Amino acid sequence: MERDRILRFTPVDHPDSRVQRVGFDLRDPYVEQCWSAVVGPSSTLLLRRMQELWDVDRPGEIGAVELSRSLGLGLGVGERSRLMTTMSRLGQYRLARPVPDGAGLEVFRQVPPLTPHQLDRVPQWTRDTHERLLDAHLEQFDDLAQHQANVASITARLDRIQSGASRSTNGVAARGQALER
Repeated sequence: MERDRILRFTPVDHPDSRVQRVGFDLRDPYVEQCWSAVVGPSSTLLLRRMQELWDVDRPGEIGAVELSRSLGLGLGVGERSRLMTTMSRLGQYRLARPVPDGAGLEVFRQVPPLTPHQLDRVPQWTRDTHERLLDAHLEQFDDLAQHQANVASITARLDRIQSGASRSTNGVAARGQALER
């Protein structure tokens, strides 16, 4: 990778619709506390930086040297290859995919929970954290589903009241017109 190469990071939805619906946002603590045991600290830090980069520009663009230095990977030839390893790791674990020109990544906006195979390979602390954070995350969807059901029920009641009032108003108007004749 030449020294002044510009890397482009494009935000895209995860290709799995289930992850799109219930995955973790890149800023969620789950990314740092669970995925870091799988992809390592520099790949985790790169994921966590994406939203800030996208807040400035979409797709986010940054010089390879600047990115490498900001992740603590240094400037030398060996360190630059560490940046490429960091980026490749995101693709390897399906958290991103390389762009055709090789000048960056399409980074998925959502990450999935760790798989059972990945959980078998991480320390107990990470497994415990996974359970706690995943349970709390899924409760949000349960709460949202309950809220949506309540809103639907209230909306249906209001619709019945309104249509009853319309019939009642129409009935009164019709009786008034009959009396006028």
